Amino acid sequence: MPQTDLFLPDYTVRISPRAKRLQLRVKPTGQVEVVVPKGMALRHVPGFVAEHAQWLEQTVAKTLGRLEHPPHNSTPMLPEHIALTAIGGEWQVSYHPALRARVIDQAAHAQLQVFGSDETQQCAALQGWLNQLAKTTLIPWLEEVSSEIKLPFASATVRAQKSRWGSCSSRKRINLNRALMFTSPGAVRYLFIHELCHTIHMNHSARYWALVATLEPDHRRHEAELRHAMATIPRWALPD
Repeated sequence: MPQTDLFLPDYTVRISPRAKRLQLRVKPTGQVEVVVPKGMALRHVPGFVAEHAQWLEQTVAKTLGRLEHPPHNSTPMLPEHIALTAIGGEWQVSYHPALRARVIDQAAHAQLQVFGSDETQQCAALQGWLNQLAKTTLIPWLEEVSSEIKLPFASATVRAQKSRWGSCSSRKRINLNRALMFTSPGAVRYLFIHELCHTIHMNHSARYWALVATLEPDHRRHEAELRHAMATIPRWALPD
């Protein structure tokens, strides 16, 4: 089923007298470079980048994963403090041995008590807490924005994803990354608008971006924030 998603990375442009065609390169640092043949109009670059968005998403994520994260079979470092910028919430976290994994959220005291038999089980419990909080926060928020800008959608889900902030299928089904909880309210709202605009245009065409700009004039700043934010999401909050 076709769907669109948000991954338009920051990139640099290098003019090359030797290049015969447009080329994309992902450096070991994760930075994207577009090589442009000398004499070619730069207006072709944004469309070229958008056309290869899926390849860039996979390649950049793989590159950053090698830089930022420990091996797949290692236990993520459990946090002592959690800050969810999207909702302005902060918690101190304590861990307790127990046969049954669970989380007690003492919101009034800004504390989380996490129980489990070992760190792996405690991490799973913490992820479950984040997932549930993201569902009860992001989906109603998306519904509010949808109603405000008069772009309806069919359904919405919240998932754990490593590199994709959101997506919208041709059936107007929207997926949201729970990691949005770590980004700013403005970036979250922009992501909603980005995906809701895909209910009209299932592409990143000029008409699509014109609609986005009408609904969110500051979209470039929020898009830039999201491009950089994925590398800052704590390891424990990412799926294996």
